[in-house]
Amino acid sequence: MAPQGLVAARPSVSTHAIDAAPAAGRDVVALFDLHGPGLYRLACAMLHDPDSAQDVVQDTFVKLIDHLGSGGRLSNAKGWLFTVCAHACRDRQRRAWRWLPWSAEVDRRPSPDAPDIGDTREAVLRGLRAIGARDRLLVALRAQGLSYQEIADAARIRPASVGRLLARALERLARALGPDEELQS
Repeated sequence: MAPQGLVAARPSVSTHAIDAAPAAGRDVVALFDLHGPGLYRLACAMLHDPDSAQDVVQDTFVKLIDHLGSGGRLSNAKGWLFTVCAHACRDRQRRAWRWLPWSAEVDRRPSPDAPDIGDTREAVLRGLRAIGARDRLLVALRAQGLSYQEIADAARIRPASVGRLLARALERLARALGPDEELQS
């Protein structure tokens, strides 16, 4: 059985950047503990591949260590981490040439005979797969608690447009969920 979720250990504290600044190592570990699971959920939502999502989270923290090691400052660590993570996901999607959305015609997995607790979660995941990549990114970033400014930076859109675009994304998600599922904001 393959492990699920964020199984990576904390970032290694033996790198040159951390050796130069032991306090920075503690900061990276604290940031990993605080934001690692949210970054992983964002990467999973964008990539639909847990292994790639773990790689992206690891790459994000490697970039953080390099950034801090070169004397870089972080005025907004959460925004910086989610922006770097979102950009890394986009880079992976570009390298794959295209991102194929989930399609019922292609998915041959058997459905469960009886509904269970996971059905709501599965319905939301299907709804997320049914909306566009930008809408999915906006919903995922907002679900992680990012501010409109942080969402604008991560999604490369104007801050004044975030509210309107996010509302439209949530409407599309609600339509994709259908009348049986209820979207709670």
